[in-house]
Amino acid sequence: MTRITLLMAAIICLATSALAQISENQTLSTSLWKQGIARCAHYTAYAKGFAKRSDEMLARFPQGYTIDDLNDVYSNQGKKWEDIYNEFKKEEGKGGSLEDLKELVSPQIWKLVEPDFNAFVTDHPDMMNDPVEQPAAQQDEAAEGEEQAAEGEATAAKADTANGPSLPACPANLPLWLSIIAALLGLWALLNSLSNRGKIKEMRRNFAREIDRTNANLQEFSTDAAEQMKAISIRLTGKAIRREEPIAPAAIDETIIDGMPEQEESTIGGEDFQAEDGEIMNLFMSKPDDNDDFTRVSDTFEPGNSIYVLTTFDGTHGTYEVIDKPEVHRFALMMPAENLIRACSGNAIQIPNGTHIVTDRPGEAEFIDGKWHIVVKAIIHYEG
Repeated sequence: MTRITLLMAAIICLATSALAQISENQTLSTSLWKQGIARCAHYTAYAKGFAKRSDEMLARFPQGYTIDDLNDVYSNQGKKWEDIYNEFKKEEGKGGSLEDLKELVSPQIWKLVEPDFNAFVTDHPDMMNDPVEQPAAQQDEAAEGEEQAAEGEATAAKADTANGPSLPACPANLPLWLSIIAALLGLWALLNSLSNRGKIKEMRRNFAREIDRTNANLQEFSTDAAEQMKAISIRLTGKAIRREEPIAPAAIDETIIDGMPEQEESTIGGEDFQAEDGEIMNLFMSKPDDNDDFTRVSDTFEPGNSIYVLTTFDGTHGTYEVIDKPEVHRFALMMPAENLIRACSGNAIQIPNGTHIVTDRPGEAEFIDGKWHIVVKAIIHYEG
């Protein structure tokens, strides 16, 4: 929204700059008025058939031509040109505004004069500051007015000296100043818009990177949480509970009972439940296969084969970790993709950056269909 606002401000300022260069009611400088009269006479001659195309006529004159330049070329046209020349020559010394120029020609001719004249004004902005010549009568009145104004300024200066410093006067050529200010504002708005656009792109890139990083962290957390829940589930359900067989009451000789005194009725034996207590067993495993089953299991350490040691209490569930021996670490790190990746997880473990393997958390395995199957991978990292 900010970018659109700045662009609209730039367009408005540039449009204001273009419109502020010259207004219809602004009195033109003497040079601009003469240029406007020359163009009115030129396109009037064109409308009278002096040439088939206006560009052919323009090629005959310099860029800042006057009505006298036209007369030097068209004087051989006789009375046809003489009437046009006399008509506009008498208007040349009067002066006036853009609206006054418009009144000198027909609307059809003004459509040709206006763009040519505006283009000349754009190319020659310095001519807007030329002084405006006035007729003799007006010059006398202006001289008297200037004398009175000078006296008034002197009086005002004395009063200002007594009362304090005065504010600077407003420039006479206000439209030109307005044009410059509007153009600067428009340029500033465009530059600010482009700068903000670059900042927005950078913010979007940073935001996308943060989202990717957050998603990766959430995925890692989810995977780790799932493995933890699975491990807890195995621990809760892994121990087998067996029911002890009831003890059968001993056979009693009825002949003895007959000779014994009568006693109250009692129970012998009963049911007794006891959790199975297994022995601790350590098994040495080689690398797992594609089905996450350990391929070689031994009750003794085998150099060159044994990579993991598995501890079990019941022969069904167990935990495993990398054997803490330097020769095992060297052997496993020779081909980490085959020896470690299927049984372990961790940060960039496929690229060995050390010589020592540390087990941060043991993995878990179950004995299924005659094979030890990996249920939860161990977590490792490298050191040294």
